[in-house]
Amino acid sequence: MDKRIEAFLSDVLALEGKHSNLVREGVRVRLAKCERQFRKDEENESIKDRAANMCDRLCRARIVEEMQQRRGTLTAVQLSIVLSVIDGPGRLPLKYG
Repeated sequence: MDKRIEAFLSDVLALEGKHSNLVREGVRVRLAKCERQFRKDEENESIKDRAANMCDRLCRARIVEEMQQRRGTLTAVQLSIVLSVIDGPGRLPLKYG
C-alpha cells in the first residue's frame, strides 16, 4: 500500500478515544494534508486535481479495509466516523500548512 495512505491511517488511528468532533476535525486536516501531498507528487499540472481525488478514494478504501479487519471493536466505531468525514457532503478544503 502507498506510504501516504498508510500515514493517513496511522494519523487517524491516533485520534482514537478523542471526542467525535475532534476526530472529525482531525480527519479533515489529515485528509487535506494527504491531498496536498498527492497534488505535490503529481508532476503533470493538468491532473493534480485528479490525483487529489485518487487520494480520497484510496484513503476511503483503506479505512473500509481496516474497518472489516477490526469489526466489532471500538476502533471500528471510530473508523466509521472517519469514513463519514471522507464521504460527507460539502467537505471544505482546509488551508492548514
